[in-house]
Amino acid sequence: MADENPTGRGAAVALKLPVDQVRFLRTLFKDARAGVRQELKEYPDTLQEPTRLSREDAAYGRLLAALDELVIVPDGDVLDVLSDLAGIIDRSNEYKRVMAEHAALRGLLDQIMGVEGR
Repeated sequence: MADENPTGRGAAVALKLPVDQVRFLRTLFKDARAGVRQELKEYPDTLQEPTRLSREDAAYGRLLAALDELVIVPDGDVLDVLSDLAGIIDRSNEYKRVMAEHAALRGLLDQIMGVEGR
């Protein structure tokens, strides 16, 4: 079938991403992959999990190829690096705090707008 990977690794997923998101993701994945490769190159003897980092490097390669082809067969390594990146971005942007602040301001604005509309 056209939606299955002939190697038996799972179903292919067609990606529908706007150009600006592809551009952002490409930069993000290239930067993350460069960091992994730098660790592998500079600290090969002191890394606790070089095999994991090698798998991450390969997963970033598959993600970059997916952005070109707009199709991917997701596997555990791809899902892990995407989940890890989302968590890193959330923590670095203080996502929980920003969402709480936004909810407080939105709640106040909604109440004020509701009073004004009467």
